[in-house]
Amino acid sequence: MPADTRSPGAAPDHDVIVVGAGFAGLNALHHFRANGLRCVVLEAGSGVGGTWYWNRYPGARVDIESLEYSYAFSDELQQEWTWPERYSEQPDVLRYLEWVADRLDLRRDIEFDTRLISAIFDEQAKRWTVTTADGRRLTARFCVMAVGFLSATHWPDIPGFARFEGELVHTGAWPQAGVDLTGRRVGVIGAGATTVQLVPRIAPQTGHLTVFQRTPNWCFPMNNMPMPAEYESRVKAIYPQIRRHEHEVRGAGVVLVGFEVRLPSDTKVFDVSAEEREREYEARWADCALHVGGSFGDLLTDQDANDTLRDFIERKIRSIVDDPGVAELLIPKNHPPFTRRPCGEAGYYAAFNRENVSLVDVATDPIAEITAHGLRLESGEEHELDVLISATGFDAGTGGLTRIDIRGRAGASLKDAWASGARTHLGMMSSGFPNMFFLNAVQSPSAFFSPPLLGDYQVRYIVRIIDQLDATGSAAIEPTSDAEEAWVGHVNDVVNATLLPQANSWWMGANIPGKPRQVVAYAGGFGEYRRRAEAAFDEGGLREFVLVR
Repeated sequence: MPADTRSPGAAPDHDVIVVGAGFAGLNALHHFRANGLRCVVLEAGSGVGGTWYWNRYPGARVDIESLEYSYAFSDELQQEWTWPERYSEQPDVLRYLEWVADRLDLRRDIEFDTRLISAIFDEQAKRWTVTTADGRRLTARFCVMAVGFLSATHWPDIPGFARFEGELVHTGAWPQAGVDLTGRRVGVIGAGATTVQLVPRIAPQTGHLTVFQRTPNWCFPMNNMPMPAEYESRVKAIYPQIRRHEHEVRGAGVVLVGFEVRLPSDTKVFDVSAEEREREYEARWADCALHVGGSFGDLLTDQDANDTLRDFIERKIRSIVDDPGVAELLIPKNHPPFTRRPCGEAGYYAAFNRENVSLVDVATDPIAEITAHGLRLESGEEHELDVLISATGFDAGTGGLTRIDIRGRAGASLKDAWASGARTHLGMMSSGFPNMFFLNAVQSPSAFFSPPLLGDYQVRYIVRIIDQLDATGSAAIEPTSDAEEAWVGHVNDVVNATLLPQANSWWMGANIPGKPRQVVAYAGGFGEYRRRAEAAFDEGGLREFVLVR
């Protein structure tokens, strides 16, 4: 590694280094530049997009409405862009981000094909030194990690992947040239949201498709459609109202039904009759079943209430899947609806009615090893495959950060500091790591709110912090240990008041062997998150932070 020959007193190369050029990173670059900060973005990929650059698997699409899953900081951007579908596919989301990058002239300050290896804080100089994979070193006063909540791909702990002689691919790093599946024997490991999107798209191409399922998930039909022109016009006409509601309600729960804004209901399940409850479920199911979670206010806090939804969805699954045995395997038995990430489906259940699609339950007969020509179960049963796809998700929230060698005060490692669980204040900073900020990261509302909207608020918050530092002549800032402790406790208290801990989900960090079990995102709603973040400023005093002059 080349030595840094600059003197400690030399000015840093940049005011801010941003890592990642996805939704949050592009937003950060735009706002930092607008506020007169010298900023550069380091991006491992060859283009912008972040999640939407890497996740190119067939069927990948948003599960928040396109008109909501977009930037809100510029009404010009909102009005100019036209979405082709109500829930857009990956290529269209990527085109949108490429358009934004060009529209705002962002590419000139982005270094592509640049992967970060380490970030080290210099306590004397009060600056960060980052080292890239090609050995270059860059310095900045502030380091903003926009590495993505779902960016660190996870391979299952199964021996033998290196022995497989067929084509091996992870959905989180799908080849840009694609994978030819025509007439081939294809196996998919995993049954989460990615598989739910992938299977209907590739099943007609394959000779035979086998899904190796350990944990079934509750899936909800998205009922996607080409974007109705009058619908898009109506949304654009009332964008201020919609965006205001999005920032006030719990989660990304604003829905337009019949051109009217629908918010998550405070009505409880047993406040209405069984017939009225069934009508509400049916109406949400027909529009977009992902919205059924907003039907009643106690679905995630009352087990009996949630059981009514479970009964409704079970009946739907059995009505779609022809084989009763397969239907039973597809119905989750060990977690309630909406305690794992809800999967938006478009033909997933129906795909198992095809003669060339099989479901293998690896909860009762686990995968023992990957072989040269497929995989073998513990029972000894072997499955020969030409293509093996791992749809096993990500090390959510923390993985994108702890896989980088980040060292703060006294050389302390972020990975070590979080060994017993992530510790942040507001999901934006961590004690002991001055002048480093996280966007859309662990212990923020990230997994339960619209990422573009969350990233926008956090970027503006960081700008305000930097302005406050400059106004007070301070060189560095970090949260107090007491504030961090209080935030971690609050995040845990909120989730423990819900049914979410019942599920062994990536929301609870349970998909990664050895990862501490804790909720990876703040489940208290964006409105409460913003209220607490504003209180931390305490009229500009930043009372929950330590300032170094």
